Amino acid sequence: MNNSRFFRLTASVATLALLANAVAPVSAVAQGAPPPAAPAQPPQTQGDPPARVGRISAATGTVSFRTADDTQWSPASVNYPVSTGNAFWADTNSTARLEIGSSHVVLAPLTELDVNLLDFSGLQATVPQGETYVHLISLAPNETWTVETPRGTVRLTQAGRYGIQIGSTEAPTLVTVLDGSAQIEAPNVSLTVGANETATIEGTDTFNGRVGPAVRDPFLTQQLAAEQPPPPPASVPSGIVTQVAQMPGGTDLYTTGSWAQTPSYGQVWYPPVQQGWVPYREGHWAYVAPWGWTWVDNAPWGFAPFHYGRWVEINNRWAWTPGVVPVTGPAVYTPVYAPALVTFLGAAAGVAAGAAVGAALAGGSIGWIPLGPREPFHPWYPASRGYFQRINVSHVTNINNIRNTTINNVTINTFTNRGAATMVPASVMTGSRPVQAAFHPVPQQQLARLHPIVGQSPLRPVATTSGVTPAVARRLALRPAAPGSVRQVPGPAVQPHGFAVGPNAHPQRPPVPAASGARPVPAAAGAAAVPHPPGQAPGQQEPGQQGPGRQGPGQEGSARRPGETNPRTGPEQ
Repeated sequence: MNNSRFFRLTASVATLALLANAVAPVSAVAQGAPPPAAPAQPPQTQGDPPARVGRISAATGTVSFRTADDTQWSPASVNYPVSTGNAFWADTNSTARLEIGSSHVVLAPLTELDVNLLDFSGLQATVPQGETYVHLISLAPNETWTVETPRGTVRLTQAGRYGIQIGSTEAPTLVTVLDGSAQIEAPNVSLTVGANETATIEGTDTFNGRVGPAVRDPFLTQQLAAEQPPPPPASVPSGIVTQVAQMPGGTDLYTTGSWAQTPSYGQVWYPPVQQGWVPYREGHWAYVAPWGWTWVDNAPWGFAPFHYGRWVEINNRWAWTPGVVPVTGPAVYTPVYAPALVTFLGAAAGVAAGAAVGAALAGGSIGWIPLGPREPFHPWYPASRGYFQRINVSHVTNINNIRNTTINNVTINTFTNRGAATMVPASVMTGSRPVQAAFHPVPQQQLARLHPIVGQSPLRPVATTSGVTPAVARRLALRPAAPGSVRQVPGPAVQPHGFAVGPNAHPQRPPVPAASGARPVPAAAGAAAVPHPPGQAPGQQEPGQQGPGRQGPGQEGSARRPGETNPRTGPEQ
């Protein structure tokens, strides 16, 4: 069986539409602040980006990713966000660790994982080939995790540790439960797997399964040996521990740096950094759909503190405050992800209209300031009023009023961390080059002439910007990259996706992979993809068009119950 026919189950059409709409081209020109009559953000009817993400917390060898509407793979790196519609590939002698909250999924060599859905209802993923290890630390009320395989759906019904080997036409699929419980559903197969048990599913056209004692292969044994769950710090209240653990990378802060109680900000975290360190300087910028400009920090612990919370200097020492929301009873507060909690700097009022944002600063530079406590984050990507409130509620009081009353009056002097402003040549940002090597502080006289860029992207990326996939480049109408300037990375050949029609459609069971460990054909060498209009994902219909690819009503964001058909899947290629 040809490896190019390995199945791909992807997000729903509604999810693909979100990814398509959220990276619509942004203007290359703008004034330093929007005119008073203009809305600072798009209307509420526009789709919001994902509020919950994961991250790549570790990678060895060559790890690739692609978005749902891309047929080519791009390089992935540590601290890169993981969201609905992403697919990841660990190449030969490579592994990748994806962290979602305090839980994680590890990809063995030659493994693909497609994220069909990731939100507060849980994770729906597909593993077309390879092997994964899942350590599910906890499940929130009404949260479910499912993994689609060629031989059935694996539903993880409890917190625990799981190993899933996809197998091949010659080798069975193995689902091992070390602790926890799993339910496996496939045509003619319904299995419940308990602790210290392994389910074996065999067959190609028809399947049969059985449950026996747990089987541990070398990869699973290696993952168990590497498990070192960090204990929560005794000095941090349980409310802080619970909510920080919901942030990808939050558990890193239990054993790195130090926590302390402060009179003004409550519990804060001090990073393990040297004197002179400033937030948002040791890393680079990427352009990640659907948010756009996204900070990728160099530090292993550098995810949660740069995508949640705020920074503040306390006695000449930088501290991070998570912004915890008090909850009572069984309620669980779930922090909302931000690509970077900064305000970008543009030209002050009075600069001639039409000046390019990237060139409005001296020497064609771009700058930013880390947001401090109680300072609202204004997204530079499409987002609703409700999204604005959710992403700021843990840090800003009177959030219902602050968006409209302050957005046109804010000045640089109102920012707590204005002394930590960073400026770099615009090419450093668009080239995703290290900021630390190119930054220079902003003199106070020059800082006074700048103004926050609110409600719009600070500048356009280029085709070689990290995270700009071929699909994003097409949507933004970017000039093609020079031959050889974009690194080619391996990955399985990608075929157009099909979708089931309506809530009662039964997807065709996908083919089982051929030989276990066989090297898939890289996308560049695979069969040509079916052409599709710019901004439209493969398999996606034009707006208003009926037929395959259109979801039934009421299916958006829904979690599947045992026995239900997944409306997001359909006939595979």
